[in-house]
Amino acid sequence: MKKSQGFLKDFFDNFEEYLCSIALVIMSVVTFMNVFSRKVTWFNMSFSQELVTTMFVWVCCLAAASAFKTDSHMGFAYITDKFRGNKRVVHTWFRLLICCLNYGIWIFWGTVMVYRQYKYGLLTGVLEMPSWLIGLAIPLSAVCSIIRMIQHEINLSKQPEEIEKRRGE
Repeated sequence: MKKSQGFLKDFFDNFEEYLCSIALVIMSVVTFMNVFSRKVTWFNMSFSQELVTTMFVWVCCLAAASAFKTDSHMGFAYITDKFRGNKRVVHTWFRLLICCLNYGIWIFWGTVMVYRQYKYGLLTGVLEMPSWLIGLAIPLSAVCSIIRMIQHEINLSKQPEEIEKRRGE
């Protein structure tokens, strides 16, 4: 029982990385097959460009969510690392609030976009797959980003060195 809980916890903790890894492998294989078939048999697999582009959108969105987990997104570490005490606490919560508002906008308008793509039955050009499958990356990655930001702040607030910085020591 504990082993399965460990697997599920590990899967949830690294969900974005697993999906990105699988997508990157598929993108590499499909691109290699297309280049190889074009050079050897002069057969162009036109669907490969659409498939790789679709997966690239998903990889970018999920990788952005994954970056929040380790606080490895672009930031002003030079400035923020100098904050101590209340300034650090205010900055942390202000940053979290602004990011959550930003991703809230992504969720709202991304959901509107996906709904409209679904409602009007929009299809991609070559594979004729529903366009909303691509657009779904935006609101889902925004939800993942919010979860990972909050998760990171909770984990960070429990670390002894961060507690000292927030106390101003």
